[in-house]
Amino acid sequence: MAGLQPGKGFAKTQEKYQTDSEALLNVQGKLEDSLKEHILCGGKFTKLYPIDEAHKELVQTRIAALSPNECVAAETYPLLLSDEQLSAQKSGKIDLVSVEKNDDGIGAVFSSVFKMRVREEIDFNDLAEFENLRESFDEIIGLKFKPVQLFHVVWMPHFRPQLEIRADCPRGIKEADIHSIHSVLKAMIIDLGLANIDQSINLFPAVKGFYEDKRDGLVSEITFSTVTSAIKHEKMLRRGVVMVDQREEAYHLAGKDALDEDIRVFKITVEWPKVEDSFNFCPSLSLAASGPSGAEGNRDPRISGVLIENCFRAIDYEFVIDRLGIQARLAPEE
Repeated sequence: MAGLQPGKGFAKTQEKYQTDSEALLNVQGKLEDSLKEHILCGGKFTKLYPIDEAHKELVQTRIAALSPNECVAAETYPLLLSDEQLSAQKSGKIDLVSVEKNDDGIGAVFSSVFKMRVREEIDFNDLAEFENLRESFDEIIGLKFKPVQLFHVVWMPHFRPQLEIRADCPRGIKEADIHSIHSVLKAMIIDLGLANIDQSINLFPAVKGFYEDKRDGLVSEITFSTVTSAIKHEKMLRRGVVMVDQREEAYHLAGKDALDEDIRVFKITVEWPKVEDSFNFCPSLSLAASGPSGAEGNRDPRISGVLIENCFRAIDYEFVIDRLGIQARLAPEE
């Protein structure tokens, strides 16, 4: 990747290029380009907002006219802040750090520092003054808030009439925190005069689309309700690089056949396994409603965003978002 010739493990690869300055210079630019590309698409919770085709170019022009904030995150971009720099940042503050363009569109990249809640086991030997705790507890768990840097993207594609807010979504972050970040980014878009957006597109129709279209990806996880008032959660275990599609799994099909009415799927994860240069990876998306029916007696629930993971390059993300558009009836089948 990016022209690197790896050593035996990351440490050996790092050592190799630290001692070969000419080789490092040759790949440094490619590495930065790859890192920027990954920042745009890696591990994002995306919400889509409709934009008139006539206004799409105007939104792109406004994004292109933005200037990064004067801040340490803009100076270090695309590299992460150091631990010392992270500790000095105000949690929750969002800074514009770059404007990025490629063949797919143009976007504004924002950086923020978020304090993740981390659980760690505490060794009894570190609590010698509380020796009596050994008699009451088998282990002690401590909670701490660890600052992490997140990169969020406001993206206007060339070929889709939807403005995308892509919030960074690291493992372990709470859903409520992601939606809060989205609310702040949405307000910033309006304040910056980029676009006057209102409610994000409801993506729930894509759940049924993916479940029924067995040609599209592999379904690894679903949650659904049945006419017998049951809620079922089913997940396939991966065995190496081989995975059975949950839609075709024997136990799942037998259970469906025993029911008088169709199941109502309201959560789904779809993966598209890929192999390139002996490297296995699975771009994926997850759609999740809070339940099988909507609020105030509405038949269908609402899904405001989609989690898109395991996309290392823009082409992977574009593939997944295009499949979502087709199954959500936002774009015609090619």
